[in-house]
Amino acid sequence: MSQNTRLSYSMAAGSADIPKPQPKPANDSTANQSSPNHRQHASGQQQDNRRGGPGHRRTPSPSHIPKTSSAEDAVYVLTLLTDAKHHRILTETRKKYFPPRLNRLEAHITLFHALPGSLLEESIKPTLREISSKTKQFHLLAATPFRLNKGIAIGLPKSSGGDDARQVHQQLKSAWSEFLSRQDAGGFAAHYTIMNKVDDEKEIQKAFEQVQQEWKGCHGTVLGLSLFKYDRGNWVHDEDFKFSPIR
Repeated sequence: MSQNTRLSYSMAAGSADIPKPQPKPANDSTANQSSPNHRQHASGQQQDNRRGGPGHRRTPSPSHIPKTSSAEDAVYVLTLLTDAKHHRILTETRKKYFPPRLNRLEAHITLFHALPGSLLEESIKPTLREISSKTKQFHLLAATPFRLNKGIAIGLPKSSGGDDARQVHQQLKSAWSEFLSRQDAGGFAAHYTIMNKVDDEKEIQKAFEQVQQEWKGCHGTVLGLSLFKYDRGNWVHDEDFKFSPIR
């Protein structure tokens, strides 16, 4: 897969209707929402580490650093992999509300934000293959808009994917407890961030009221897990791990 690929579901279900990522110029202006310039992931807790121009790197917060014996050359992001229609609708919603100059990712539900690259083949991928092989696809419903400090998210009810996602997260967290960052070792509630890093409270509240009035929920299926390499605010697709089909 091209190293310029952003958050991509193009290989997800082996289907031609999976949406393809739309590359953006490498000099996009960035800010602070989904990961280490440190763009934030769905949780809205990390930021882009390229501040002050190319070549200028910022040290990540200690809570975002994996607990490995040495500094990591690369970290990886793990998300839920959903069907194409659900993914497309949530991505369109994110594009509608997320500040365009900061929006370099498609819609996503992040399980882990900074998995250590040094343990990718030794621990991370073997665990993903094992747990994915024992997990069945499950239904999800993006149903509940709620406020963030500087934005808006849409959560999953416990009975409509929330508990299933949490169970997968807990299994992985238990397997990786020795090296997870403090952020990744914390709690988890499955959600999509559709707006973030907006300072104008009136703008946020107006958008939130609109979402509350217009959002009717979006059903879908979780097909598995997607692993991405984090690259200065961009996510480069690495591999998908499919759950067992619903029969």
